[in-house]
Amino acid sequence: MPKQDKIIVAEHVLEIRHEASGNFLDVRGRIADYFKKESLFPHWQIDNNVINFRDKADKIEKEGAFVGYKSFGYVVLDSPTMNYFPDKANLFIKKLMKFKEYHPENFLRFGVRSKFFVPTQLSFEDINKSMLAGIFSEKFLKLIGGNQTDQQFILELKEKGFDIRILGGPLHKDEVKNYMLFDSKEFSKTGIFLDLDFYQTHSLNESNFASLINDSVSLTWNKAEQIVSGLGF
Repeated sequence: MPKQDKIIVAEHVLEIRHEASGNFLDVRGRIADYFKKESLFPHWQIDNNVINFRDKADKIEKEGAFVGYKSFGYVVLDSPTMNYFPDKANLFIKKLMKFKEYHPENFLRFGVRSKFFVPTQLSFEDINKSMLAGIFSEKFLKLIGGNQTDQQFILELKEKGFDIRILGGPLHKDEVKNYMLFDSKEFSKTGIFLDLDFYQTHSLNESNFASLINDSVSLTWNKAEQIVSGLGF
């Protein structure tokens, strides 16, 4: 997705977990029919514990969703804009909450996991060198010793009510295909990979899902852009 002068390729997965719902087993078919009538997805598949919705018959090409006895969520691959995922996820949840035969209670965890790939024309070695210099102190690198040929960083923090886990590092050409759920012409390049997981486990109810989705996605994009720009890319 073009963002200012950079290309940022992104995928987003929302999952909201709740206490197991016994009546899900009785209304699976009606949930599938309900969303078919709402024209959100042309394809669905009912398994024992979950209904999977897809935009293609055999897989998710761009968008998908799921409703199960313990969780529900939404998926967007290769998001065309920053607002696309929150808009579509909010619409899906709004419609799900209107289906009164299935009304989960006692929400346990809200989570949005986003993966970003920022392609570059630099060599993997140059990306790795720049990231090492930006993330680790010179003293630490001297303590480690040797010639650092690859890296991965993991950070955990709290911000605006969210627990946040950030993983990142440089990737070789075609390597990002191992981490993303779709393919892109940009994946043939070297680049920077970021995996950001925003979650919350308290004060959850359907009235604040929209704000949680909007806030987490906004923070996610801001952090991704700050990290990439701050490292000089």
